[in-house]
Amino acid sequence: MPYRGAANAITDLIGGQIDLAFEATSVTLAHIHEGKVRALGISAPSRLPEIGDVPTIAESGLPDFNAASWTGIMAPAGTPRPIIDKLNGLINAGLRSTVMQARFHQLAAITKPGTPEEFAAFITQEVPKWTNMTKLSGVQAE
Repeated sequence: MPYRGAANAITDLIGGQIDLAFEATSVTLAHIHEGKVRALGISAPSRLPEIGDVPTIAESGLPDFNAASWTGIMAPAGTPRPIIDKLNGLINAGLRSTVMQARFHQLAAITKPGTPEEFAAFITQEVPKWTNMTKLSGVQAE
């Protein structure tokens, strides 16, 4: 069931107004470490080192469960390839930097530097899964 946003969900979870929330580790990790909330499962295909004692949902009985969230950077269609290559190189260098690696570690997030083609292939792989999930859920656009 949709909620009024991650911040509201976590506030209500900590306050006892709701019993369960499905949120990203970037929102929950500090609260987990502080003992304010208890993680029940990881939606990614493997455990996270930052909370390695928390099993994946797949390990907990739903073997095909993989609902890891991801973020990517895109440019408008038709952007010249030299600009794409320059941006990609700078973004990948930033993602590999020790400062960014440390920050992503604090959020239990994983960086995956790569090529535009690799990211396009990943998106192509993700679209059918999420299209199917949308149909199964019955969610309708407003």
